[in-house]
Amino acid sequence: MAQKHYQWRLGEPPPMLGHHSKSKHRIIDRYVREYLRICTSTPVQECLNITIVDGFAGGGRYSYGDSEVHGSPLILLEAVAEVQDHLNRSRQKGFEIRTDFLFVDIDRRNTDYLRSVIEDSPFAGDLEKSIHIWTADFNERVDEAIMLVKRRSPQKGRSLFLLDQYSWKDVTFQSIRQILGQLEKAEIFLTFMVDALIDYMSDKRVEMQGYRNIEVDPGFIRELTQEKTESKAWRTLIQNTLYTHLQEATGAEFYSPFFIRSPEAHRSYWFLHLSRHREARNVIGNIHWEENNISLHHGRAGLQALGFTGKADPMQLMLDGYDFDASAKAASHTYLLEQIPRIIRDAVDADYAPSLEQLFGARCNDTPVTRELFEEVLVDLRQLGELRIEDAYGKDKPRSPKVGWSDRIVLARQPTLFGPFGPLGRDVD
Repeated sequence: MAQKHYQWRLGEPPPMLGHHSKSKHRIIDRYVREYLRICTSTPVQECLNITIVDGFAGGGRYSYGDSEVHGSPLILLEAVAEVQDHLNRSRQKGFEIRTDFLFVDIDRRNTDYLRSVIEDSPFAGDLEKSIHIWTADFNERVDEAIMLVKRRSPQKGRSLFLLDQYSWKDVTFQSIRQILGQLEKAEIFLTFMVDALIDYMSDKRVEMQGYRNIEVDPGFIRELTQEKTESKAWRTLIQNTLYTHLQEATGAEFYSPFFIRSPEAHRSYWFLHLSRHREARNVIGNIHWEENNISLHHGRAGLQALGFTGKADPMQLMLDGYDFDASAKAASHTYLLEQIPRIIRDAVDADYAPSLEQLFGARCNDTPVTRELFEEVLVDLRQLGELRIEDAYGKDKPRSPKVGWSDRIVLARQPTLFGPFGPLGRDVD
């Protein structure tokens, strides 16, 4: 995952890795391992076909403190190899992860360096076989990358794309739509330097190619720059407007709104995860909670955490940074205890019993809440006598600590008098 200020030259020490990039590498490593664990969890399964694409791969090695560390290409290769080794040792019939790796970088000096790093690694024998290195602009060869994915996984197009651009304009939204539109099982990690974009915005630059890459027209830019001031509240409002545009323009059904802190630059940037599947969204959410010292959510606790739009006074919409820590989790739990009953009540008024998938899946994109926390609150509400949990066939689940995606959430037959479903607990209209 290379950045423009990183440069690799054969015969010279690798560039110094920033602390925030080191943290980002850790998130990627954890996600790939958890992703593979989930995809290989069926006991009778014997193989998995997948393609992993790093569109801004860089040279594969960095200086960090007094030592050298792997860049994303080697992190990806080692993660798959170690999961493969574990599966071979734990499965009686063994297991094969059939992986194509595609590493792309626009700078020939970077790809030459990367090739030399891989040639000096245990993966040298896979070069030009399952490991492919392209010197190219990722956008110009996205069609070929998609074809590579389809050759390995013709039906589902199972793939991970790492698009760790340093800026906000190197990956076009058209490329993202192509990936998600043609590959059912594709997932994308996208770095988006939203603070840099806000700083860059100017009436004088409305015709720049970078704006066209992210499909914002001059009128849109002029509207945003009219709102642009030094106020933190206005910056938050512009961030939300841009985030709404990004999710709509890329066509991702599920996405994360989370930031990675950059202590060196004293700012944060989006490290977005885009996919078409709710379970993938939940996995990355859990990792951000576990990496709470580097992850940040610019929003509230609970559901509808980014729920402001329009031209309201931005000072009234100001959202504090949301750390993924114990106090944030407690706040989310409290919010959910209040929010979920209202949602269930509205569903009852509409004469249907929603499933966990309907309750959570439709609301997970703009919230730090994970499925596990949502389940915990549902179980608490059941214990309070406010609701019941039934399986898809209508059988009551009075004690199960787990809630399945297809389980239905229904009102208790005799809700408590003052609870959210009781007659004295209802909001007064």
